[in-house]
Parts: sequence; C-alpha cells; structure tokens
Amino acid sequence: FFLRLPDTLVATAHFRPEVTRKIRTTREEELKKLKKADEGGKAGERRLEAEKKKKEMRDTRLKGLSAEEQRKFLDKEREKGQKRQEKKMSRKA
Repeated sequence: FFLRLPDTLVATAHFRPEVTRKIRTTREEELKKLKKADEGGKAGERRLEAEKKKKEMRDTRLKGLSAEEQRKFLDKEREKGQKRQEKKMSRKA
C-alpha cells in the first residue's frame, strides 16, 4: 500500500518536477530497503537449514560408530574446536 501511494499521488496530482523526482527516489530507496531485509531473512533461514543438515549428518555418523570410535571422534572434534579458538585469539592479538 505505501509503495503504491506515491505512484497514485504522482499520477493524479500535479507536482513540480523536482517534487516528483524526490518522491520517486524515496520510493526506490524504500523498495531497496525492503528487498534487502527480505534477502537477509532468507539468508538466515538458509544458514539455519545448513546447520541443521550438518547436525543430522553428524548424529547419523555417530550412531553408526562403536563407543570407542565415538569417543575418538568427539575428541578430534573438540581438538578442532580448540584450534579454531586459538587461531581466533592469535588473530585478535
């Protein structure tokens, strides 16, 4: 509704050229903001879906392993996490 209002105003009323130009640019800026917000939401949803898929794959892999193999797998995962944290800390410093 709010995006069509400027169109109808410009079509029915007689404004000076600079006013119609300003209305048009404002409308386009608002459209860009709406599209950007929509894309941001979709990107977040895609990221959540990817994380969910990774977690499911990890869980299915762990279910197939024996207790000892599960322990080794979790230890390796923990070590990888610690290395990532160390890298982050060294970058910050």
